[in-house]
Amino acid sequence: MRPRTTDTPTAAAKPAPLYQQLAETLKQLMESGKIGAREPMPAERDLATTYQVSRDTVRKAIRLLEEQGLLYSDHGRGTFAAPEAVRQMSRFLDSFTDDTIKRGGVPGQTILAMETVAANMAVASLLHMQPDEPLLRIKRVRLMDGKPIGLQESFLRLPAGARLEQKELEQVGSLYRILIDKFGIKPSESLESVGAVAARAEDAALLGVQAGTPLLLCERVMLSDRREPVEYCEMKYAPPYRYKTRISKGGAV
Repeated sequence: MRPRTTDTPTAAAKPAPLYQQLAETLKQLMESGKIGAREPMPAERDLATTYQVSRDTVRKAIRLLEEQGLLYSDHGRGTFAAPEAVRQMSRFLDSFTDDTIKRGGVPGQTILAMETVAANMAVASLLHMQPDEPLLRIKRVRLMDGKPIGLQESFLRLPAGARLEQKELEQVGSLYRILIDKFGIKPSESLESVGAVAARAEDAALLGVQAGTPLLLCERVMLSDRREPVEYCEMKYAPPYRYKTRISKGGAV
């Protein structure tokens, strides 16, 4: 992030909010080792002066990094960079493509279906829309290093008149990248539930496992940076896929 002379971004460029830019800059400093694990963060006034932003922008950036598990506060002492092990266990709203790359694998996909469908009552409720409104349904086998690792079925609420072709998804690979670059929809956060389900015969055949094999089931509602629900996705992962998360206690006991 370059030092700025104002907290008001230009409308034409439509950059991310300044606090998000600052948070990304601080994240990069931690990842590069310029801010080491358990080292204190610079004071608010120093960050505001260095990056020429308001102290309110600094506070929002720090709060975002704390929510992501990259920083922690010690009452009376200050705010510190989290240890690497904790940072690795924090969940970020990554596409399967980005998550696979972070794991050191090569992402891939086989598109099984891509069609416009009418929203059923359950999905319509989750996406804050009316039943029978059109949704884009995408069902894929996700590959890691050429091997099937999971099944994803997404229901997308796209802007009116927006179109997404199968060849685009095949070329780009990442659905979230297309949402950002083509439609200006930035995935921001998600509501997730995690469980387990026995593999049905059809799913087992696609994943190369035996019917009845326990699969990790993740259900996600993705929100844009405007806090609008955009996608409902059901993901079933076969062993040995692992799902890591960080849990913290909030409030007084």
